[in-house]
Parts: sequence; structure tokens; C-alpha cells
Amino acid sequence: MGKALKNWIAAEEYLALEMAAKEGRAEYFAGEIYSMSGGSQAHNILTGNMFVALRQHLKGSPCRAFFNDIRLRVDAANCYFYPDVFVSCQASSNTTHTLNSAKLVVEVLSPSTSAYDKSSKFDAYRKLADLQEYVLVDSEQQRVEVYRRATGGDWIYHAYLAGDDVKLASVELIVASNDIYDGVDFSVE
Repeated sequence: MGKALKNWIAAEEYLALEMAAKEGRAEYFAGEIYSMSGGSQAHNILTGNMFVALRQHLKGSPCRAFFNDIRLRVDAANCYFYPDVFVSCQASSNTTHTLNSAKLVVEVLSPSTSAYDKSSKFDAYRKLADLQEYVLVDSEQQRVEVYRRATGGDWIYHAYLAGDDVKLASVELIVASNDIYDGVDFSVE
């Protein structure tokens, strides 16, 4: 998570700043803005591999995969995030940069964001009524963690390692862990 840019700001002011920004993006967490730093090569490849797998799988369905420049609003937590990848079945238009619905959210972990992605950010995402899975893809080792919402609202944890098939039940997709990590060289920083 980046450094807070200002002590407190209204969501409307944040959105105006985001629309006016020429470069960079920032996330909004309950009144604070956090700048987003650039990712590593592994982060970029993992995000791309997840997006491509989801996009291909969802072709012809009412759901779409999004990444990079589309914000996800979590109204109940007063947050706006830029998930690495997410799936929404919400009707979208060409005029919006923000959606408020996600069935699946994928975050690629980096050393600087891992704790935040696993705690505060997950706490906020869980407030999305339609979120069924939260997926954490490690950028330093071949490990995918999936939190799946169970009947009654509990979250069930599943870990997948090299050679495993990763089950994304929310979108009925099984993708090989090796395919998610295709092209990632852990010796490159």
C-alpha cells in the first residue's frame, strides 16, 4: 500500500482528483488516499495471465473480467480500489470507470502490499454482498490462496501450489497453477 497523500478527504473530492490525474492512480480507503506504485515484472505477468484466463473463460457470459484502470467501489466500507483483476456481472457502460459489484477479486501480492491485501483490504472486500471469492496470487513463490464464501457467510481458505489445479468456483473455472505462473522468472527482481 502506498503512502497516504492527505489526512482525510471526501469520496467526491477523491473521484474528481482521479479524473483529473494525468498519471498514476490512487486508491481511497475510508477518507484517505493512497498512491499506487508500479509493480514488478512478475506482478505484471501474473495479472495478465489471470486476466486472460478469466476473459477467455467468460466469453459469451454476462460476466466480464476487468483489470488495471477500472475502479471497484465498496460502498459499505467507503472505499475505492483498483483490483489487479476482478469479475463483475454488473451491466456496464462505456462511460464509467467505476463498478460497485464483483463476483471474484484477484490481488497479486507484493512484499509491500501483502499484509494489507490479506487484512484491511480483504475486510473491506468482504462487505461486497455479491463477492464469492477473493484470490491472492503470490509474486515471490508459486502459491495461490483462495478465500471462498460459504453458505452462511463464512470464508473457507484453499491454498494451491506448483502443479495444482486452482479451482475458482464462483466462475466455474479450473486453471493450472503452472499456467498462472507461465512466464514468471523468480530470479528476476
